[in-house]
Amino acid sequence: MKIGIIGAGQIGSTLTRRLTALGHEVLVANSRGPETLSDLASETCPMPTSLRASVATERRPAPTIVCR
Repeated sequence: MKIGIIGAGQIGSTLTRRLTALGHEVLVANSRGPETLSDLASETCPMPTSLRASVATERRPAPTIVCR
């Protein structure tokens, strides 16, 4: 399942960790930009994807990181 999370605070980060552990594709966006999500991405994503490339094929707003 593809899941989008807006915000990477306590709740957003916890949801990202739990949902990726269950095998879901998680897209995370926050207001501070992708550089602030590097710790979360390295913890939850074996291969964090650049969103520009990932979202270019789909018509939706670009999140900040994608965990697959």
